[in-house]
Amino acid sequence: MKDLSSRLKYQTGEIHLRDGLATTGLALPKSNWAQRLDTPPYTAWPVTGGITFTFGGVRVDAAAQVQSTSWTPIPGLYACGEMVGGLFHGNYPGGTGLMSGAVFGRLAGAHAAGA
Repeated sequence: MKDLSSRLKYQTGEIHLRDGLATTGLALPKSNWAQRLDTPPYTAWPVTGGITFTFGGVRVDAAAQVQSTSWTPIPGLYACGEMVGGLFHGNYPGGTGLMSGAVFGRLAGAHAAGA
């Protein structure tokens, strides 16, 4: 923390513009909106990534089997829910991701179990 805080240079600026508050001399530079971490107590929260939905997910067939780039099924690979592409074009009606998961999940499960 001391290393990061000691490498910050402060400038003033508008909130909607890049402010130039940056670190210098670090392997991974912070180029804007850097803030000193010099006043305890410090609090941290775990952060994970997630996908809410995809407008361009993977292609599947009627059995929910993922299609290759040559439009042939990839053996043993199925998709459902938010990973299925081609369902939403430019808009996402609320709750439809759950239905996609239910429909394609049932299809994928049934076909995977029978494979």
